[in-house]
Amino acid sequence: MQGLNMLRNMTNGFIDVYEGTASDTLPGLQIYTILMNPTDIQHQILVKLHKIMEKCPGYPLEVELLITLASIHPSLINSSLCVKKFYSMEELMELERLRFDCKKGSKVMFVLNLVYRVVKNEKVLIFCHNIAPIKLFLELFENIFRWQQGKEVLVLTGELELFERGRVMDKASRVLLASITACAEGISLTAASRVILLDSEWNPSKTKQAIARAFRPGQQKMVYVYQLLATGTVEEDKYRRTAWKEWVSRMIFSEGFVEDPSRWQAEKIEDDVLREIVEEDRVKSFHMIMKNEKASTS
Repeated sequence: MQGLNMLRNMTNGFIDVYEGTASDTLPGLQIYTILMNPTDIQHQILVKLHKIMEKCPGYPLEVELLITLASIHPSLINSSLCVKKFYSMEELMELERLRFDCKKGSKVMFVLNLVYRVVKNEKVLIFCHNIAPIKLFLELFENIFRWQQGKEVLVLTGELELFERGRVMDKASRVLLASITACAEGISLTAASRVILLDSEWNPSKTKQAIARAFRPGQQKMVYVYQLLATGTVEEDKYRRTAWKEWVSRMIFSEGFVEDPSRWQAEKIEDDVLREIVEEDRVKSFHMIMKNEKASTS
């Protein structure tokens, strides 16, 4: 605390901090960070990949990518060329056979469960850093709900020109699958009131920017955000590191003590849909649910 006070005094007067404004005219925002237990097959893959990561010199980004993909659904590691360094063709073929088995991926089960419950009255915005999960969900929505791309499901990626992105957003849909890198400032997605973040970012500003696509002027409903993380993995570590950095920043520029947001376990789930999903969970998919009280407005 003494060091933070010293730094605060040194920077006071010539550093201005702007954290954005939460408009009183908007219905409200609730942000939940959900630590999910992996399924058995996910657990096997994630344990193996973390052991590989520990043996690698430096920080192996390709292994981190595989962990991120496996935490969504085990078959997704097939989408990365580097996976052949660590798995045999027989193992990969076996994983590919699980592609449409939703029960093999805890995040996939959550997304499908949430969409099924809210789709009659609300639109869902699903953000992901990588393209492979977007393609998987496209196939799942088609197989399970009989939805078609361009009608009930829209896709927004960085491969589209800005003009094409605008055309996508003008269409009516039930679900929008979006690459988090494709949603720059200024893009409005206020038709959606449920936002799912499938993976974590090293740069928290990208997450804030994604949330701001839905929680912005023009939004008519309460916005619920779900940050999905695989517990016990590098995803959880990444989240806690970025949360700690934000906490330090707030401590420097705040006049008083600021509680560490990475420890905000939700005592009561105010979101009725999320509470129902948790109460009806029979496979114990949820390890911990935290609510970001600092960012939430209700």
